[in-house]
Amino acid sequence: MRSRPAEYVLNIGNHPRPSSDLSHAVLFSALGDQPLAGAAAAAAVDMTVATKAAARAPRVPGISRLGTPEFKLYYLLYLVVVPSMAYTAYQASSPARPEYAEYEQVLSPGWMLGRKVDLSDGQWRTFRQHLPEFAGAMLAYVVLSWAARWAVRGREAAGALPSLWFPCAFATAFVVGLSGASIVFIAALVAGNYVLAKRAGGRRWAPWAIWVYNIVVLFANEYGDGYHFGRIHSNLAWLDPHRGVLRRWDVTFNITMLRMVSFAMDYHWSRQQQQQQDSVGPPVHDLSAKDRIERSCSDREYCFVNYWAYLLYPPLYLTGPVITFNDFVAQMRRPAPPSARSTALYGVRLVLSFLLMELVLHTVHCVAIGRMGRWDGYTVYEISMLGYMRLTFIWLKLLVIWRFARFWAMVDGLETVENMRRCMSNNYSLQQFWRDWHCSYNRWLVRYVYIPLGGRKTSTWNVFVVFTFVALWHDLTLRLLQWAWIIALLFLPEGLATWYFGQPRWAARPYFRFLCSAGGALNIIGMMIGNLVGFGDEGVDDMLAKIFSWNGAAFLATAYVLFNVHLQVMFEWREYEHRRDYHARGHRDAPVEMAARGEAPGQDTPSLPPSGESSSTASPRSRRAKTAAQRA
Repeated sequence: MRSRPAEYVLNIGNHPRPSSDLSHAVLFSALGDQPLAGAAAAAAVDMTVATKAAARAPRVPGISRLGTPEFKLYYLLYLVVVPSMAYTAYQASSPARPEYAEYEQVLSPGWMLGRKVDLSDGQWRTFRQHLPEFAGAMLAYVVLSWAARWAVRGREAAGALPSLWFPCAFATAFVVGLSGASIVFIAALVAGNYVLAKRAGGRRWAPWAIWVYNIVVLFANEYGDGYHFGRIHSNLAWLDPHRGVLRRWDVTFNITMLRMVSFAMDYHWSRQQQQQQDSVGPPVHDLSAKDRIERSCSDREYCFVNYWAYLLYPPLYLTGPVITFNDFVAQMRRPAPPSARSTALYGVRLVLSFLLMELVLHTVHCVAIGRMGRWDGYTVYEISMLGYMRLTFIWLKLLVIWRFARFWAMVDGLETVENMRRCMSNNYSLQQFWRDWHCSYNRWLVRYVYIPLGGRKTSTWNVFVVFTFVALWHDLTLRLLQWAWIIALLFLPEGLATWYFGQPRWAARPYFRFLCSAGGALNIIGMMIGNLVGFGDEGVDDMLAKIFSWNGAAFLATAYVLFNVHLQVMFEWREYEHRRDYHARGHRDAPVEMAARGEAPGQDTPSLPPSGESSSTASPRSRRAKTAAQRA
């Protein structure tokens, strides 16, 4: 396995901007040169191995197995098992069950199928109840934002940034409406970070100071309970009742903290790179998302107005997706909005996702049953399906909330990443799971935590440090710390399996994909346990105890076999995605040509980088030289 160039070994005291081919890195992919893809082997996704030729030629996709007798048997199993799973979860929530009376009082009147709806999750209940207000705020903001841009379009063409005054003013009014008098605390915290960034930017100790300040802010917000004016001075106590609609502003401030770090570190790196920066570059319309992140802004753009507008940008303020300061300013300077068609289609997907969530909560009361915490009346199969639906609910809840925020930003003309890039049930690799779950946060961690701590060179302990931060960032509880360390421990066997089974001699063996599915099935079980521990309710310990008892042994054995079947389908789906991308690049007849030469497609052939990502063989320096030559 080849070693990384020296530019990748970065220390927290003197950290230049991340190299170009790391900006799209998968979190904790240090255990292999490619993004990991399975517990038995990351190479299992594409039935390939990491070779030195990986960047020189795309891997030729194999011939599809979708029409083979093997996969026809899998389809038959899907037709039997999936409806059985749905029906079992539905029946476990039936009003006819004796357990129903114990949690019925926490259900709300419904509007589908004559059943009550489970709104016992506070986060989803709040979002659902205030959805009309959020939609109204979105409409008002977008109309005024586009009107403001139209009014100053001449000055924008001249290179000014007058359009940021509007989001700055609207954001202030928006946050005052949400948090009321608590805007004083918010302003004080963000102003302190701004002053620190400006004073420390470019110095070796700046990253330490920035991180210490923001970690202290997290702990102070938690233990200060959002702060109270009466504790500062008795004469200010009259302000405490006027804390706006969102009284616990400190809960959502964690997202703002990520942006504070982004501004401070982007400014720090821009100061370090100032003598090397080329102030003239291609217009923002011609920059990729990766270039917008890495290309520093000018000194005058790291001002308080831009900083304030970035931190409190209404579409993304409460939930994200997280966008870096450099990217935000670049898009505001020269907007390049998504097409009207893609935005409209995304809006349709958002509505369909919301309706699916409504259907799930009307038919399966997994949240209410989980909080009841009594499982004696349920079979192991029913308990397992309720646990699975609990994880599905968490995924779908975050999907809808993040899609609403992203859709709002898209209508405003701002491009952000899709936070949930795959269905929860279409994952088997821990590394790929965290790459596709809260994707913008994952990229933030790579850029501002993982790489500054040493990246691949110190990956073993980096995993524990980063996941500890992730747990503390979510909530300062022991349960989330347990979740973080379980997930971090799961990285070790996956990495070892990837290292050992990722050798060329394994990929050519006919049973290789079944070996991969055997490891991947264990990975799925481990991920489900870890996430139930971290994000489940108090009764999750009893739930897991019943599933992993002697009575549940037969169910676990059956589930393990079915996970293997599901993994074979996922492997083939990844191969289909690769085949589609491969053909889109013009290699339409390659499998036929290889067969004519007597070669087996998909065996011992280099891997194609993920769509939209460049190969990492060339060093960042050589790519910069090539880019400069092209500009010249």
